[in-house]
Amino acid sequence: MGANMRLTAKILSWLLAAVVVVMVMFTSLAIYMLQKNLEEEAFRSHKLIYSLFLPTITRYLWEFDITGIKETLSNIIENNYANKIYIYDADTILVTYLFKDKSTGKISNVRDNDKTVETNKIISPENKDLLEKKSAANEEFFIYNENSVNDTSRIIGAMQHKKGTNASASVIGYFVLDYSTDNITTAIRSMIRGVVILALCVTIMLVVSIGFLLRKTLINSILKLSQASINIAKGKFTKIDVPKRSKDEMVDLLRNFNMMITQIEVNQENLKLLAEEGIKISSKFNISDVAIQVSESLNKIAKLNINTEFFVINTMLQSNPTEGFHEMLKSGTRSMIKLTDEIDDPPNKKRFFIKDSSNKICIILQIDDLRSAHLYSFTAAESIYNAIRALQISITNALDNIHFVADQKEQQRLVSEQETARLVQNNLMPKFEYRKVGNFELANHFEAAAECAGDWWNYYILPNEKLLLLLGDVTGHGTASALLTAVVKGYCDSIHIQPEITSKDILSQLDTVVRQSGDGNKVMTMFAAILDPINGTITFSNAAHNFPMMIKLKNNGKVVEKLIAQGRPLGYELLSTSEGQTSYAYDQRQIKLEPGDVLFIFSDGLVEATNKNGDEFTERRLKNALQKYSDKEAKEMKECIITEFREFISHKKLDDDVTFLVCKFNLNT
Repeated sequence: MGANMRLTAKILSWLLAAVVVVMVMFTSLAIYMLQKNLEEEAFRSHKLIYSLFLPTITRYLWEFDITGIKETLSNIIENNYANKIYIYDADTILVTYLFKDKSTGKISNVRDNDKTVETNKIISPENKDLLEKKSAANEEFFIYNENSVNDTSRIIGAMQHKKGTNASASVIGYFVLDYSTDNITTAIRSMIRGVVILALCVTIMLVVSIGFLLRKTLINSILKLSQASINIAKGKFTKIDVPKRSKDEMVDLLRNFNMMITQIEVNQENLKLLAEEGIKISSKFNISDVAIQVSESLNKIAKLNINTEFFVINTMLQSNPTEGFHEMLKSGTRSMIKLTDEIDDPPNKKRFFIKDSSNKICIILQIDDLRSAHLYSFTAAESIYNAIRALQISITNALDNIHFVADQKEQQRLVSEQETARLVQNNLMPKFEYRKVGNFELANHFEAAAECAGDWWNYYILPNEKLLLLLGDVTGHGTASALLTAVVKGYCDSIHIQPEITSKDILSQLDTVVRQSGDGNKVMTMFAAILDPINGTITFSNAAHNFPMMIKLKNNGKVVEKLIAQGRPLGYELLSTSEGQTSYAYDQRQIKLEPGDVLFIFSDGLVEATNKNGDEFTERRLKNALQKYSDKEAKEMKECIITEFREFISHKKLDDDVTFLVCKFNLNT
């Protein structure tokens, strides 16, 4: 209400200002024109008096009849607005003078001491010359001064007389008539007061009337529009009552506003329906259910049965390997859109291409082109097309849900497989970190880079107190690598009991096992060593594994030597397919084993591990560590190497499995 009154006050103030300005301008112009008309009328009246009495005064002046002149002047000054009359002779000498007091109306003669002053002011040489020029030009020989002094106008005329019929007229004197314009000024002022009062009254009445009219026809409608807008903001769609008899622009505005409210309500219902149907579509986790729901939603939104064709890319249909898009809603044999076909709108059809979140087209939604049917207008068809475009997001969400469920199932399957492989692998290697086996101390460390590792090690006690050590590394890591190590471990459990088994025989047999067990993409490196404490020897073979290091005491000093033996990875493809060749022959070497010697076997994950700067741990750093800690027991030696290794990589995630084995030879006490 307050805002409405402020608007009314603004409009009325603008209107009042406009009316006042217009009335002031109009009144000022009218008063100015009236004043001019009154002044002209006064001039014409006194000019007429001057013209009527001029001959009489001229005759009296020629006869020098002062009494006649005074009587005539008395008649002139007594009966009109004249207040001064001067009569001069030809030499501009004042002959007589009459004066009428403005306040009392009393007529008197001029004082003698005013003659010189009046004569100098009135009949000046300039006036005489001007009158002579007018006389010579046969013009009206008088001078008119408008409002010369104190609201008084003046007429100055020359009196002429001819001495004979043929003689030229000569100036015998001057007739000066002053008349007052006070009456005009008084009338104008009175008129101004009346006009101002009338204008104020008319303006007030006009403003009040217009304000009432504005209030009834405009302001009330604006107030209704304002309240309706507030209701819309609050979610209330209230229509405005439209006057039935009125047909102005404000009524058109109210009707248009009601139409807008109606359209908003319709749009809200459509949006609500779109949202509900979109939620139904997004909640489907099966492509067949999505297709059915999309068709039902379109029919519900359009309020008619739309011929919906729902084509799905073949990669989403695991049972159908044919390339292309397959129709989902038809029973029986499905129609198909080949990938090689041009995917354009077919005749009398409209296609919509729907992509998943990876921007790949997965669905082609095809319906009849409603614009080509006479029953539907272009606007109605576009409305349905827009609804389909709006549902594309929901369909895309449904596709993502389907992909997500499939991915989750696959991940669960992989996790299950990895868990099974991890459980199997936990039983592949010895579960101790330190153990004494006869004359040997064994300390090991294993750390996997993934759930399932590719590294594997084990030890076996052979006849005659011999000790077999094996450490291998399958290419890569994961489930396949873990399963391959399980096969190798199972075979090793059986071959170590073979009499007089050698390191090269073990690798040759494992070469055949790996080749036959793998998928052709997996190979395995391995180091095999047989330690004989009785004879004091170590016999070893190598299938492309990192050369182990032996720390020996020579010349009262520690020397780190590599145990070098050549051989290719287990399971590597045979170079010859000649009959009878089933495995590869590995080299075998033997060196002297003395008390205090330390054998260090490791996988490449140890020396190739990198820190945050990308630097590798390297064999040189490992060699220095072995020389530093070789005097310690096998268990302490292992712990020191682990500590130095972790300080180097600074807790960086491993890129490969890390496995090493410390074997120290001691004599029995």
